Amino acid sequence: MLTEFPVWLRIEHFVNIIFITLFIRSGIEILGTFPKLHRSIHTPMGGQWAQFTIKQKRRRKYFPVAGEYDDYSPIVSLPGHGDLGQGRYWHFISVMGWVAMMVIYWVLLAFTGQWRRYIPDGWHTFEQAGQDFLTYLAFQVPPAMDGYPFNAIQQLSYGFVILILPWWMIITGAFQSPAINNHFPRISRAMGGRQVIRTLHFWGLIAYIVFIVVHVAMVVLHGYGHEVSKMVFGHGDHPVAGGVIFTLGLVLVVFIHVWATKTSTNNPRVIERLHNVVVRPLTRGLRKLPAKTTTYKDAEVTAAPLHRASGMPPSSEAYMAMVANGYEDDYVLEIGGLVEKPMRLTLADLREIAGGHSQNTVHHCVQGFTSVGKWDGVPLRDLLELVKPIDGATDVVVHSFQNMTRDDDLYDGSYYYESAPMEEAMQPQTLIAIGYDGDELPIKNGAPMRLRLETSTGFRSAKWLDRIEVVNRFDIIGEGKGGFFEDTSSYDRLQTL
Repeated sequence: MLTEFPVWLRIEHFVNIIFITLFIRSGIEILGTFPKLHRSIHTPMGGQWAQFTIKQKRRRKYFPVAGEYDDYSPIVSLPGHGDLGQGRYWHFISVMGWVAMMVIYWVLLAFTGQWRRYIPDGWHTFEQAGQDFLTYLAFQVPPAMDGYPFNAIQQLSYGFVILILPWWMIITGAFQSPAINNHFPRISRAMGGRQVIRTLHFWGLIAYIVFIVVHVAMVVLHGYGHEVSKMVFGHGDHPVAGGVIFTLGLVLVVFIHVWATKTSTNNPRVIERLHNVVVRPLTRGLRKLPAKTTTYKDAEVTAAPLHRASGMPPSSEAYMAMVANGYEDDYVLEIGGLVEKPMRLTLADLREIAGGHSQNTVHHCVQGFTSVGKWDGVPLRDLLELVKPIDGATDVVVHSFQNMTRDDDLYDGSYYYESAPMEEAMQPQTLIAIGYDGDELPIKNGAPMRLRLETSTGFRSAKWLDRIEVVNRFDIIGEGKGGFFEDTSSYDRLQTL
């Protein structure tokens, strides 16, 4: 009967409290590292329609997007203090658990007939919901509908949150993945583009928060003990016992959040390992989705001066001398390591190999900003075929001129580097970019050349390249995690989400 609360429904209700509150707090953490919402995929400076920070930009001529970080309190966000890597780990872990529980819930609803509790049986339900709303405004509790455990306005709100809002969040969340967004760019554009999708996802977050606030208020209004007893025993006959047990369950939820926050802060590798078990299989699969590079026309490319960028350019004398000389006479790209034919290539050599090749793609920063770029350059696989990796070579490592301690006051650490598995390096869209939109590559975007990994987040597309190295082990380079941010922060080497 629809008036009953089966055991599986009660279990799902409690477990979803855990997952939903975790993905709300971690979602707020993610929002805080680019606390602005745009309608334009180009995310122009000052073009946001909303922002959630009062932080002032740094007073210097070049303003990288990293300077827009805001550090929210761990009371609000998970884990707080601008720890984007751990926030993303928790977001993906909780979303995977929540999606699994929702699928189980939908299947059980379908096979037990309980789906009818959330589907109105006629337009009269909407009329009754309007009357129930007026009853609430009069500070009275409307009666339950015949054959249902709740009134009409509750049925409609539960149906929206259980049957519609999850799909909204799943779809808008999935299309913020660089791998999915750049593999299905036409669908992304039909949805309004990456920044509109991000905004839609934000409104889904607001919908969950509003629902939780109103839902809790209604539970209190209807009688806390009576209502939560239904979620404990399946009926409202034991309000005191039900209230005590459910309250203890909420204490457990708070304990889980405290543990999650403290563990992320004090022992982040524990959360990294959990993430790799739960989420890594999905990221491995998404890595196999090649990017589409012909959807955006040249006229839709973000103008070079306006293409957003993160990170401070190298400030060494050697690099600045190359900038002063226009790179042409001073710069040489070395490609070596486990290869049969190590090579040293000038920019003129690379232009000749490129033969005018270019690709138009959306740049997805891990923070959330985007721009549409036209990257001129050489597919990395073409260079690898020239140097011929030997048997046993598994990864390609790119080294940057950028020294993080010297060049960027937001970070500490050594020279910037990034690595890619051979499978990823050999994708046709993986590019060594040497120009932008028919002109030279801007310094802030990586001149004289940069890597482009189009199915991954932006920090893996290393800028200001010094040399390329083919290796059979990436775990003995740096701190062994595969890249600068993988070594120093909680970022995944296979960052396709």
